[in-house]
Amino acid sequence: MADVVGGMKQCQLCGSMRATSKVTFNRNIGMLLARQTRTIKANMCKTCLSKNYWEFMGKNLLLGPWGTISLIVTPIYLITNAYTYLSARHNLRGAIE
Repeated sequence: MADVVGGMKQCQLCGSMRATSKVTFNRNIGMLLARQTRTIKANMCKTCLSKNYWEFMGKNLLLGPWGTISLIVTPIYLITNAYTYLSARHNLRGAIE
């Protein structure tokens, strides 16, 4: 799915041949009696990494903590997403956009 060409891989989201990093982001939408989760796991370029990070974090912050289980799960997702994002940005620090 992601072909390697001279150290570059294909971004699994936009299809561009760029330096990528394997990341996993989680999102939680809490409802009073239920919750929805979504996970995205892909090799992402810097652009897709930032776009998806801020989308997932925004929804976690606004819609995440609205339920009993979600009060526990959402902060965990916030921390793990932030750690994943910072690690991936560090790995891609010299990559050309």
